[in-house]
Amino acid sequence: MPTSHLNPLREIINQCQTSQPPSPWELAGEYTVAGLYDVGFDRDSELLLVSSSSGLGLLDCETGEKIARDASDRALTDRFLECKGIGALENKTIRMAGIYGGSLPSTTPDGWSTETVTLKWPEHHLLLFKPGSWLHGAECNLPSSFHKLAIESEVRAFGFSYSGQTLVIATSGDVVIYTRHG
Repeated sequence: MPTSHLNPLREIINQCQTSQPPSPWELAGEYTVAGLYDVGFDRDSELLLVSSSSGLGLLDCETGEKIARDASDRALTDRFLECKGIGALENKTIRMAGIYGGSLPSTTPDGWSTETVTLKWPEHHLLLFKPGSWLHGAECNLPSSFHKLAIESEVRAFGFSYSGQTLVIATSGDVVIYTRHG
């Protein structure tokens, strides 16, 4: 690794252990989803549409429940990174993030944020920052300002719902959902 002013930051991130996010975040659910393509949130709720090689699924992130499933071949996201909803989202078009591109919101209205840092490809360190902190900012008191949630090699999407009440990590085979209330 070349010598640079970023080496101390790299070392801090590399040495931090993975952990669950801090309060008020709570684990709402962990799902195995083989062949996951992409995920997308409804703009008006905490419903998450999941697209995979075996169809579409709909998760209620407030309760952690699977609420709908469609095993048809409709799971493909179109060229605009949108997918037709199922179940409670049947009449909606959902913006997707995953293997084909796109992204979930990376900040919440009250200041929580996510960063994906690649120190050694293909490992992506998934970081959650507390309000008022950021990776390269003077106010960032590393490492107490962030939590390393995971190290993943096939990240499809990492970010928040539009309300900022749900945090999702989607990989090629899993979806992990954290939620908070209030």
